[in-house]
Amino acid sequence: MTRIMTSTIMALTAILASAIGQAGAESATPLKGNVLGSFFFHSCPAGTVPGAMCLHDDIVGNLTHLGLSTGSFEVVFDTAAFVNGCGPIRKQGSFTAANRDRLDLEAEGTFCFTTLIANYNFQVTGGTGRFAGASGSGTWVVPPPTTFDGVAGVGVEILEGVLEK
Repeated sequence: MTRIMTSTIMALTAILASAIGQAGAESATPLKGNVLGSFFFHSCPAGTVPGAMCLHDDIVGNLTHLGLSTGSFEVVFDTAAFVNGCGPIRKQGSFTAANRDRLDLEAEGTFCFTTLIANYNFQVTGGTGRFAGASGSGTWVVPPPTTFDGVAGVGVEILEGVLEK
């Protein structure tokens, strides 16, 4: 009887350990990248917060789990809510991998005109292909652009977070 109980406990322990290992392996993987953004300011679409400023950000670079990717994002600066040159911004769009799988993100954060730095917290909201049903979160930092003419610019953007499926 003791031998049967011991065998049963060992079998259940092995099944439980396997299930925990699989759940942990599928739960979160790093999502990182240093990408290059090329942006330009434009008129905000109808329905945007009054007084807001809008820009479009085209991105190219390597991201973990996507490889060489492109991105297309819209950014809204809620300038009416800015205090001392800093205030809320929102970014929404997608990264597209070389095989055309899409990863959708939304981000909210703060931008300061005095430093020209944007700090976001992003959420993965889904996608297509291997990213269908994906979730995750992280940070997205946009340091001052390397070039900026008052309307358009280019600069590095740094993402670090996790991707869950």
